[in-house]
Amino acid sequence: MTLTMMNNLKNLCSTHASFPAHRRLFALSFPASSSLTGATISRMPSCLFSNGAVGLQQKTYHPRFVTHHVRCMSDHSGSSANGDGKFQYPEEQRKSDHEHCVEMVRTRDMEGYLCGLLMPVSAREAYFALRAFNVEIASIKDASRLMGGRSRGTSSSTTASGILFHDEERNEAGTDSSLGSRLRMQWWRDAITGIYDSMDSSHSGLRQQQSSSSPDPLLNSLVASRKHNPTLRSLEQAIRTHGLTHTFLRRLMEAREVDLDVVQYERVRDVAQYGEDTVSNVLYLSLECAGVRDEASDTVASDIGVGLGLITALRSTAFRATQGECSIPMDIATEHSITMDKLYTALNASLNGDSDTNTTKNNNPQDAKEAKEALRNATSEMAKMASFHLHRARENQGVVPKEGRPCLLPAVCALHYLSILQEECENDVFHPSLVGGIGGGSEGLSGVERRRKLNLMFYLGRAWLTGTF
Repeated sequence: MTLTMMNNLKNLCSTHASFPAHRRLFALSFPASSSLTGATISRMPSCLFSNGAVGLQQKTYHPRFVTHHVRCMSDHSGSSANGDGKFQYPEEQRKSDHEHCVEMVRTRDMEGYLCGLLMPVSAREAYFALRAFNVEIASIKDASRLMGGRSRGTSSSTTASGILFHDEERNEAGTDSSLGSRLRMQWWRDAITGIYDSMDSSHSGLRQQQSSSSPDPLLNSLVASRKHNPTLRSLEQAIRTHGLTHTFLRRLMEAREVDLDVVQYERVRDVAQYGEDTVSNVLYLSLECAGVRDEASDTVASDIGVGLGLITALRSTAFRATQGECSIPMDIATEHSITMDKLYTALNASLNGDSDTNTTKNNNPQDAKEAKEALRNATSEMAKMASFHLHRARENQGVVPKEGRPCLLPAVCALHYLSILQEECENDVFHPSLVGGIGGGSEGLSGVERRRKLNLMFYLGRAWLTGTF
């Protein structure tokens, strides 16, 4: 409902000091009497530890569902909505919005861009709209960190369950930026919910009446701002044309919002679950864009998503460390005696070339060597878990219909990075050729980066031609 957002804004402004009470925001997306729960609408993977590998059991995943809570509008297509509300999308504006989404993905998600170029033509526009939306909500956390000036020594580190990792005072600027992040996430949630409500003939008339009769100028401004967002317009077209499942979008936004407060996950299974809730849901929606809707294909996509989620955590280790965060989960970090100080020591040693003359007064060469070795061991453990899921997806990819195979191309990018990390960099996530621009980098690495990019393009092309990765 449009009035819901206004009430929530007032509550946020008066009670933002009580965060994380963000579950209150989530409740707004569900009817009060709803019996819809995670256990009944989605996979609830439980991670099994065996020889350093994480396995997922899809215990309670139900086949594709169509209920009044989860509106999968496969019967709605075209550029206008049924019911009282009309969705008008001029061709010129549609083309402009698509170009905006493509450019956003190209500049901020290069691997997603390369995969999108190989998507079927019928699904390409929706794919880039979906990827641009993912970029938008994924960048909310990073933007809040930059706005709040969060860095080493100024952050209040909170784990996924709310346990403090470092007992430091909270940065007031960080608190305010967290409020802004939640408002941005709520804007996207209400906008997506509004799209599905407008497609439901039983809600569209009431929604139109409330939207037009609201006396609050702030509420009217927020609602009107949806019409001016090119990513949202393009995503709405994708939802209406391909009948994208609301639950997958909702789970994606919920996981991103929970992650706003997370500085370090407690367990590796939490990292795996985050990959399932974010990357896997994007893959499910990509399959829907290609017209593939079956449980077997989703199972393969689930493994790819978990593997990609773990690899993304590893890839972001250097950047997160500069933001005062630790992407190594607490259970693995504890096992290998990794602290934030050791993380900074290993990062500085890698960026400075492990030279004795470059070590700081607080770090000696032996400390740097021990820190890097501990991080290598932790990285190796997480890399083995990611490899387990990606190779299981590779073994089962034959069940995915031919038209859905291009949606699995992100697995090629993950396997390519995994190969470089394990073979060329010896599990050193802070290797200068992997951390890129952090700390400057060497000009001599540009040739290595170009070679790796060309190799990735070759592997993607080969997977596209053969239909297997």
